[in-house]
Amino acid sequence: MVIQRFKSILILSILLAFLLNGCGRVRVDESWSAADLWAVSLNYFERERYLDASEFLTSFSLNHSGSTLIDSAQYMLAECHFMMKEYIIAESEYNRLMRNFPESSLFDDAWFKIILCNFYMSPYYQLDQKYTERAVQAVRDFLDEYSETDITVRLAYKSTNWENIRQVLTLGIWRPGHRRADEVSLYRTKVVLPHRSITFGQWMLRFFTIGLYKPAPSELKIPPSTLVDGDWIVEQALMESRSQLAKKTYRSAELYYKLKKYPSTVIYCGTVIEQFEETQWAPKAMKLRGDANFKMHKYDEALSSYQRYLLREDAVEKKAVEDRIDEINTILASVSRSAELEEEE
Repeated sequence: MVIQRFKSILILSILLAFLLNGCGRVRVDESWSAADLWAVSLNYFERERYLDASEFLTSFSLNHSGSTLIDSAQYMLAECHFMMKEYIIAESEYNRLMRNFPESSLFDDAWFKIILCNFYMSPYYQLDQKYTERAVQAVRDFLDEYSETDITVRLAYKSTNWENIRQVLTLGIWRPGHRRADEVSLYRTKVVLPHRSITFGQWMLRFFTIGLYKPAPSELKIPPSTLVDGDWIVEQALMESRSQLAKKTYRSAELYYKLKKYPSTVIYCGTVIEQFEETQWAPKAMKLRGDANFKMHKYDEALSSYQRYLLREDAVEKKAVEDRIDEINTILASVSRSAELEEEE
């Protein structure tokens, strides 16, 4: 009985939440001026109601294409999709701005956000890396045009799934500590924008009055975040994307090594070394290529890989590699002596 009552209360609460979410929504009126549409769109955008804002911005673009705010409306429409994590649509909208308004002051910002769209769509290394490769290409295209940029973006640390679960289980008592966005991986960040919001008390009052109480909009507030230089973001996007591509290739080499397919191991390690030498996976590939050649009794090639590995400052298994080099030298010396004895006979 108690469980049934709890389910009923839960369903009612969800329905009320949906009802409240729709409260105060304004329908698009075709007779509105550009100024009216812009004001409503901006209001929804600042209240983080991006879906509603995108509807009005689309209407603005269709009905007021001659407005001086048309490029701003197009950019804000792209931002709505970006903030909703609809990165494919957002990229399309940013591209539309660049294509239709090449003289816009927002052109550079749109190009910059295209980098982040592809970067944030980059999946785990085990999956297809199409968007990772596109992020790399987007960065290179951007850098071909701009050696540096004056763009700044507010980034916040994005909690891990475990941190979110822990916060829910403790009813919000435990919270992850504040971490600067420029001190963590770019993959662990999210873009934040100033917004207007209501307090929990105002939301509860609105909830219990079924939307009759409408709190006045607050001032724009900046959420906890770090103002990050655009040049740093571009550099990190390139570095982390290339590192992920290198990791995928290296893991393939590792798999071939475990399967004792040493020629394939050598090929994949060579790809990592030649194409991603600046990443942390290059020295690992040098050692693994040496191990594969050692297994195939190609001692000269193994020595070459090991010696190249020892020259890396980020090499962490130098003692083991030095021992392996001594072992190879012993083997080569033994082979040399055997050859000399055969010649003497």
